Amino acid sequence: MKPMFLAVALCATLATTAQQITVRNLVTREPIAGAVVRSTSGAFACITDAKGQCALTTLDPTDSLEFIHLSFGSSVRSVASVVNDANVVWLVPRVLPLSEFVISANRFQERETDVAEHIDVIKAKDIAYLDQPTTGDLLQNSGAVFVQKSQMGGGSPVIRGFEASRVLLVVDGVRLNNAIYRAGHLQDIMTVDQNTLERMEVISGPASVVYGSDALGGVVHMMTRSAPLLDSAGLQVHGGGLVRYASANGERTGHLDLSISGRRVSSFTSITGSKFGDLRQGAMRDGKYPNFGQLPFYVEQQGGMDVIVANNNPNVQLGTAYDQVDLLEKLRVRSGARTVHQLNLQYSTSSNVPRYDRLSTYSTNALQELVPDQAEWYYGPQERMLLAYTLELEKHSWADHARITPSYQRITQSRHNRSWGSSQLGSRVENVSVQGLNAEFERRIGRHEIRYGLEAYNNDVSSKGERRNINTGEVSYLSSRYPNGGSTMTSAAVFLTHTYEAGKRWVFSEGLRFNYVGLTATFADDYDFQFLNGTIRQRNSAFNWRAAVVYRPNENWRFTALANTGFRAPNVDDLSKVFDSTPGTVVVPNPSLRPEHTLNAELGMERTFNGRHKIAFNAFHTWYTDALVVRPYQQNGQDSILYDDVMSKVTSLTNAGRAFITGGSTSLRVALGSRITSTSSITYTYGRVVTDSADVPLDHIPPLFGRSGIEFLIKRFRGEAYVIFNGWKRLRDYSDSGEDNLVSATPDGMPAWFTLNVRGSFAINSKLSLQLALENIADKNYRTFSSGVSAPGRNVQISLRASF
Repeated sequence: MKPMFLAVALCATLATTAQQITVRNLVTREPIAGAVVRSTSGAFACITDAKGQCALTTLDPTDSLEFIHLSFGSSVRSVASVVNDANVVWLVPRVLPLSEFVISANRFQERETDVAEHIDVIKAKDIAYLDQPTTGDLLQNSGAVFVQKSQMGGGSPVIRGFEASRVLLVVDGVRLNNAIYRAGHLQDIMTVDQNTLERMEVISGPASVVYGSDALGGVVHMMTRSAPLLDSAGLQVHGGGLVRYASANGERTGHLDLSISGRRVSSFTSITGSKFGDLRQGAMRDGKYPNFGQLPFYVEQQGGMDVIVANNNPNVQLGTAYDQVDLLEKLRVRSGARTVHQLNLQYSTSSNVPRYDRLSTYSTNALQELVPDQAEWYYGPQERMLLAYTLELEKHSWADHARITPSYQRITQSRHNRSWGSSQLGSRVENVSVQGLNAEFERRIGRHEIRYGLEAYNNDVSSKGERRNINTGEVSYLSSRYPNGGSTMTSAAVFLTHTYEAGKRWVFSEGLRFNYVGLTATFADDYDFQFLNGTIRQRNSAFNWRAAVVYRPNENWRFTALANTGFRAPNVDDLSKVFDSTPGTVVVPNPSLRPEHTLNAELGMERTFNGRHKIAFNAFHTWYTDALVVRPYQQNGQDSILYDDVMSKVTSLTNAGRAFITGGSTSLRVALGSRITSTSSITYTYGRVVTDSADVPLDHIPPLFGRSGIEFLIKRFRGEAYVIFNGWKRLRDYSDSGEDNLVSATPDGMPAWFTLNVRGSFAINSKLSLQLALENIADKNYRTFSSGVSAPGRNVQISLRASF
């Protein structure tokens, strides 16, 4: 009689009282939003809210409940057992998440399996778990992208042999690339706070149909977090924060965020502050290069004189420390059932950022004494401000989804340098204001998906230079980096893409885009070499296209084929900049530059085994025409000029004619058990400029690189042991343009390297977690290809994360 009595009592309880069931992540203890909870009898179903909760009513205690989420393994529990466990159900993260969605390919959400492009997705939970100090470090440690560094406060992503201005950075649908993005190496990605990111999507290969100019190698699309609007009345307040310390550079980071959600208004606020000390490189060197990367000295002013001071620890790279602060505010307002307004404000600033690669170069005099090239070389505070308003519309006759975003950006950057023994500090300051408009629309008609839109941006560039005597304060003339009469760059485009699902096996897609880019630069230089005077105008246009097919014969196989084109118009930096790319080489303006174009073809294959193991291959070949490369040049009949007090060889950007890049990548994911997973990825790239004689290396081509690791999940804990590796970059594969920074490598090129690393996250409870990592366990000394600063040595990292 006792079991029957309990069943009757339980049934009476369920019939009269709504039961709040909470679904949580077994590893992190956090609530799971968006989980489907349904009774096996079909009598009831609901979806969990932001707290992982849903209310169950009038259920038979003999019934069972099924819990389903794309990112977690499903679970079936009897109603009685759920009640006995205090209405809490724990789900284990899936080895292979089901039917993931991507946004970057066509700017609207679509199934990843329908997209032919190779896209790497880094989600919020993995961003938090990788726990890196900057967004550039996050990309490097994900294994998806190769990253170059000239100083610790930087990071220049390389995708398929394209870098800097040939890789498009996008934040919340707004392009970050502006008129002064250079073709060399960039640090601008550091201005995006990875602690605010909901996800990152990296598109490999040309994406000019959807994104326009600059997307030759690919796109890094960063999507920041926002507070959701509720479907019911009430107010929800959530928040979080972290503190982190790392030993290799004495990093101290603090982050706080606050999310407020209501039915009509929501707000997400974030602030992050970081302080980085000088970076210690690894001590374990190849015996062939016993002093590689060591810094034996630093320079300081004593009694108005530059003095060389011995570095007590040559493994500490003095001149790499800097600070940074990032702010974000995102406000969302629902004005109707189908209309949402969003205001997005982002601001990032830093302290001065020393350029370590310049500060560490030196020569020796006749007495074999050190003679540093530079006494000072630093970037001024890197400031980026973004203000964007987005109007989101749904279910109109002309579009199922629409998004219209006017935006404004303000970027300030500067360069300051003083040669050894000189009293003259040169400063060049640039300000860029960017007004933008994106309008994107999506319409679904049966099996057809039509996406279309327009895009327009206007860049205004001001540039000035001056020399200041550090002893007297006297200011004198210095040529500006860009035309001192001002520059503007305007772009406009319209695009259309179409996708057709021909049954369950075939997906066909195609797209077209028309691009226009206009540039005006005014030179008014009566000093130095009068590189150019007067006003230069360029007007460029291009059609871009893509065509793709996806074939899925069954749920275990997927094949893709893609052909597309890329386009990049010369910007203000390409056309009119005067700068020294490496000491002793100066790049001067070339007003006759033409746009760069690519034609790309690629094939992909994926095979899934038992829903638990997955292997993927992707191979591509890119034909590159009118590639901009640095070549010897003459200025007023001279092949060398005195620039910034250094006799320098004259070079200029020129259209090289033809080049090609080919390569591929593969990834493997194997479930070694229900909670142990092995993952590996590897990428190879090969690029050459085609000449009448022998082909020569194309710059920015990374060596073989990849990542391999084993991850395990247990109650409250997620841990991983992994290896990051790079192959050799031999001398024969270096470009002679100077962009590959051979001066920062060994006499044989850049040696191969790998690091051993472990990290783990322990959930103390659902609100508090502790993260520990030991990176570069062997204290390996190495540099990534083309980098002017050595990578961190052995690094102990500890973080404490909290939420409320």
